[in-house]
Amino acid sequence: MQRGRKIVMEEERTFTAQEPMMARPMTTYADVMYYLHTIRISPEDKRKVANRLNLEVTGKNLSRIFERLDYLSSLQADWDGYGALPIARKVIENLKNVLLVSDDKDWENWVVGAEPNATLMLQSKTNRVSISLGNDEFSYYALVDGKRFGESHVDFEPNRFLNIMRLLDK
Repeated sequence: MQRGRKIVMEEERTFTAQEPMMARPMTTYADVMYYLHTIRISPEDKRKVANRLNLEVTGKNLSRIFERLDYLSSLQADWDGYGALPIARKVIENLKNVLLVSDDKDWENWVVGAEPNATLMLQSKTNRVSISLGNDEFSYYALVDGKRFGESHVDFEPNRFLNIMRLLDK
């Protein structure tokens, strides 16, 4: 363990660690994120490190979704030229929470897009399925063998959302 070791961040800012540093084996994305949130750096720097780690630790499908979320979170008001609202910050966080409990294979067949009412829409590339994610709830719709089914205003919880995604992606 070393005390006072210098750490150089992405933007060439240098920080000095205030507590002992040690190497720790991390095998899962959840481990990395847990560790990141236990170290003492500013929330802004944690977000920067987390965004960079997202791409390095996750599989290609999860990385693609994280990159897409970064882009969607940057959309400004009227991004579609017809008065669309920017995607709500809580909606972005909701989907990131789903990413934390999902696997790379869960995202193979999904495309994430912005909706003009500040929500996100997930659409399956292989099935006639869509899921709309809002601040506190989500809705889904599917057309399977000519039969329609779905549910509106489902209370959001990351594992519930992921289970619906998996069910609809069969």
